[in-house]
Amino acid sequence: MRSTRRSKVVLSIAILFTFVAVAAALSIAFHVGTPGASISLFGLGVSLGPCLAAYALAPIRLKQALRRLVLFTGGLSILAFSFLTSANIDLEGFFLLVFEGVAGAAVGHTLATSVSGPIFFGRFLCGWGCWRAMILELLPTGKGDRHRQRLSRYLPFAGLAVCIAAAAFGYFVLGHRAGGVLGSPLRAGIQPLLGGVLVYYAGSIALAVAFHDQRAFCKYLCPNLPILRLTSRLSLLKISPDSELCNCCGACSRVCPMDIDVKTFAVSGSRIGTGECILCQRCTQACPTGALRTAIRLH
Repeated sequence: MRSTRRSKVVLSIAILFTFVAVAAALSIAFHVGTPGASISLFGLGVSLGPCLAAYALAPIRLKQALRRLVLFTGGLSILAFSFLTSANIDLEGFFLLVFEGVAGAAVGHTLATSVSGPIFFGRFLCGWGCWRAMILELLPTGKGDRHRQRLSRYLPFAGLAVCIAAAAFGYFVLGHRAGGVLGSPLRAGIQPLLGGVLVYYAGSIALAVAFHDQRAFCKYLCPNLPILRLTSRLSLLKISPDSELCNCCGACSRVCPMDIDVKTFAVSGSRIGTGECILCQRCTQACPTGALRTAIRLH
C-alpha cells in the first residue's frame, strides 16, 4: 500500500513558507513602503501556504493538479515582484548588479533560490514555483527520453554564458539597470523586463517542442542549472527510498520528467542527490509499494 508519510514534510514546508512570506510582506509594507513587493510576497505566501497545504492533504489522484496550481501561483508571484517593483531579479539581474557594483533584490533572490535555498530544500522551486515551468508544464509535448542526457552535461554552461553576455550587452551597450536597489532611483525598464520574459518563453517553448519534452529547457539551457547542480546535492530534503519495499517495477523512472533513473536509487536504497531532482513527487505517487517518500535528513 502506498505510504502517506510523504505529504507531512510538504505540509511542514507549507506552514514554514507561509509564515516567512507573510511576515516579510507585512514587514516590507510597514517599514519599507514598497507595495509591489508586499503584494507579490503575500501572493507567494498564499501559493506556498494554502495551495501547498491543499496538496499535502489531497488524495494522490489530485496531487499533481494541485502541484501545478502551486507552480502557477508561485510563478505568477515571482513575475509580479519584477513588474510591480521594476526590478529584474533573475540571474541576468544579478549580473547587471555585479556590473553596476551594487547590491539589490536580484542578489538576494539569486542567493535564496540558487545557493542557500537548494542546500536545504533542493530544487524545490524548479518543481513548485518557476515562472517558466508554470507554462512549460501545460505543453502537450511529453517528457522526452534519456538519449539526450549527454547534452545536459555541457549545454547549461552555454546558457549561463548567454545569460552573462546578455546582461553585459544590456548594461554596457543599452544602459539597462536591474533595479531593486534601496535608495536608488534607477529601475529596470518595463520593456526590457517584458522582452526578457518573452525571449525566455519563446526559447523554452521552442526547445520543448523540438525535443518533445516539457522540461527540455530545465535540463539543457537553464542558466541557473550549473549552480543548482552543485548546491542541491547538499540538500537536506530529498527523495528517500526503502529498498526492501521496492519491487523493481520501474514505474518511478518512467514518470520522472528529469530523466533520473530513480529505480536504480530505489533498489540500492540511496537518496536521490544527483542535482537533477526537482522534487515534483511524481515518482513517489507512481510507486505502487510506497517505497519512495520525501524526507529531511542530515546525512
